[in-house]
Amino acid sequence: MEKTNKPKNQKFSNFIKKNLYLILMIVCVIAIATMVAVTYAVKRKNGEEIVDVSFEEQPTQQTPVNTDPPVEIEPEPVAIVEEVLFSIPLEGETVGVFANDTLVYNATLNQWATHEAYDVAAEAGTEVKCVYGGKVESITTSVLRGTEVVVLHENGMKTIYSLLGSDVNVTIGQSVKKGDVIGKIAETGTFEKHKGPHLHLEVWDKDGEKIDPVQFFESSDK
Repeated sequence: MEKTNKPKNQKFSNFIKKNLYLILMIVCVIAIATMVAVTYAVKRKNGEEIVDVSFEEQPTQQTPVNTDPPVEIEPEPVAIVEEVLFSIPLEGETVGVFANDTLVYNATLNQWATHEAYDVAAEAGTEVKCVYGGKVESITTSVLRGTEVVVLHENGMKTIYSLLGSDVNVTIGQSVKKGDVIGKIAETGTFEKHKGPHLHLEVWDKDGEKIDPVQFFESSDK
């Protein structure tokens, strides 16, 4: 029996000698792996966070700071609406006021109707002045309203001067300023003859609606 075992022991001994370093490396690797596995298991059991350090933390991207000076934005110009102020067309007694919501008796026509104008009595020949600057749009003559001058203003309003004489001082298309003489009071026109010679002044807004002329007079002229 002793002769049989010697060769086997000799071969094993020779294998160990030849592969000692390899065996040691394998043992070390197994030992390290065992230690890592045990450590990981212990930390998981104790609830500790396992931090993966295999990747470096990426730096947070920062928004670049704009160092350019701020751009100044100029505000849009605000349109200035001119206040409409009329000058008086002539000195005289008021014989008719604006009334578009009540009926007024017209003794000449023997009927009740609204009166959408402002009437100022004056002697025939009294000069009638433009109440607000604009351009003469039309000049007409009729039996009822005598000679009538219509002035169109830049804001779309119109002023109508009725019961004038035919010898007006303006022409169609002519520009007129506040205070310019338009014409003269006459005894023509029959639709309000019971009031005597007077100016029948109407004001239309840009939509063609008649409005009270008195609201545009300066307080001292009302």
